Amino acid sequence: MSFSRNLKILFFEESQVIEKDGEWLHELAMNNTVLETLNFYMTDLSQVSFKDLELIAKRCKSLVSVKIGDCEILDLVGFFKSAVALEEFSGGCFNHQAEQYASVVYPPRLCRLGLNYMSTNEMPFVFPFASRLKKLDLLYALLDTDDHCLLLQRCPNLEVLETRNVIGDRGMEVLGSCCRKIKRLRIERGADEQEMEDEEGVVSQRGLTAIAQGCLDLEYIAVYVSDITNAALETMGKNLTNLCDFRMVLLDKEEVITDLPLDNGIRSLLSGCNKLRRFALYLRPGGLTDVGLSYIGQYSQNIRWMLLGYLGESDSGLLGFSTGCPSLQKLEVRGCCFSENALALAVLQLKSLRYLWVQGYRGSRTGCDLLAMARPYWNIEIIPPRKVNLGEGRETEHPAHILAYYSLAGPRTDFPPSVIPLVSVAP
Repeated sequence: MSFSRNLKILFFEESQVIEKDGEWLHELAMNNTVLETLNFYMTDLSQVSFKDLELIAKRCKSLVSVKIGDCEILDLVGFFKSAVALEEFSGGCFNHQAEQYASVVYPPRLCRLGLNYMSTNEMPFVFPFASRLKKLDLLYALLDTDDHCLLLQRCPNLEVLETRNVIGDRGMEVLGSCCRKIKRLRIERGADEQEMEDEEGVVSQRGLTAIAQGCLDLEYIAVYVSDITNAALETMGKNLTNLCDFRMVLLDKEEVITDLPLDNGIRSLLSGCNKLRRFALYLRPGGLTDVGLSYIGQYSQNIRWMLLGYLGESDSGLLGFSTGCPSLQKLEVRGCCFSENALALAVLQLKSLRYLWVQGYRGSRTGCDLLAMARPYWNIEIIPPRKVNLGEGRETEHPAHILAYYSLAGPRTDFPPSVIPLVSVAP
């Protein structure tokens, strides 16, 4: 592996790699002295030696970021001792009694951390250096709402947090009061099985209001909420003026939502957060009227990417939306009630649009009405609605799909059998 001598970044995260053995890491350890980033996080690469990791740390004095798989933390004591320049670490696992981890000393510059399978018992070992943490990934930690509160109140310099909605509204309130430097907040959906999540582990308007009032530097938020109100969205629009990327999904866990439709709240959010470039809103039927959909078009002057789920009531809402959004380049729509004709007319009005993906609409078998959007280099593909056999006498209905995109190279030729390409206009 002589070619690896000058390698500074090796990045495999979430890649599908067929592993032969762990010799690749050993060769890297033996031949490289300039590595800065080593990342095979969330892969199936497991035949690696912690001794090779320690050797890399000793030889590569500029190593600042390491993200690995499920390697026992106690086996990494020597690695942590040698990695004096390390700023980011993710991965590892805890397979022994909690008191055994008291001997683990993390590198002095470590400020970005993600410990897989960390539970309540191991969490105190993060406390000594929690105050210098700038990024914390808790997506695969085994923490409940109380644990989140205890940990976050010790992280005043946190800028990036990734976790699940088990953080709860109480955890969001701690975040809003103790972590005022937060710039990026990602809250994923937790396990659906009730016994696997804290009963308080839901995020609602209460938690979002706390964030909007305390984390005024927020630039990115992606969150799954169980309840939401117009007032919470209005508070976000008033206070989060640096927001560039907003993504919210309303879960279907609760039958009754406090305050629908969200027309006025979305209008306030978009009019106040005029730096937004990316916007995703996934609600449920009745969550936004045609008027609210037209507000999205009217107040999205700078947004380039948008995902809309279960919004609007009729074609008129989509057509009202499409009179705005002058900068929109990529649009994804799910679960909509729109006709092919309305979708085609909307595309023609969205002058900057380069990509359209629709899942679920009032589709036909031929898609002929979609040809109204035909233009040079604009490729249109459809998947008609169909029933899929799940076996054992069970079937499921797959909704119709549309994919339309600009390409100077012309339409692709590797269509699966379910895809129907529509003849467009020749240049």
